[in-house]
Amino acid sequence: MGLFSFKKKVVREISDGVWGHLVSDHGFTVDLLAKSIRCVEKKGFLDEKNQKPVTFLRVFNLQEVEKRGVEIKGWETFEQYPELVLLEGYLTPVNTAFLKRRENK
Repeated sequence: MGLFSFKKKVVREISDGVWGHLVSDHGFTVDLLAKSIRCVEKKGFLDEKNQKPVTFLRVFNLQEVEKRGVEIKGWETFEQYPELVLLEGYLTPVNTAFLKRRENK
């Protein structure tokens, strides 16, 4: 790794449309969002046929992840630990979030 190599952060803080959606639609407190709630993102398309670009999100509690000793390497980490996902959904290019509670099986 060189002096100026940039690696995109895997774990992201909640911001913008997702922040507002979690507060207004899911009842998260601002304090909880700032301290403990994080997400992973993956670019994709909502509808392959119409090619509507979105950012897919998986929202989780960072403290729960740390308590379990899980290292988050990317989106795929939550395939192995689906019980850690609080909500999942997507963010549109116009900053509108659509998230729902994860149904763990």
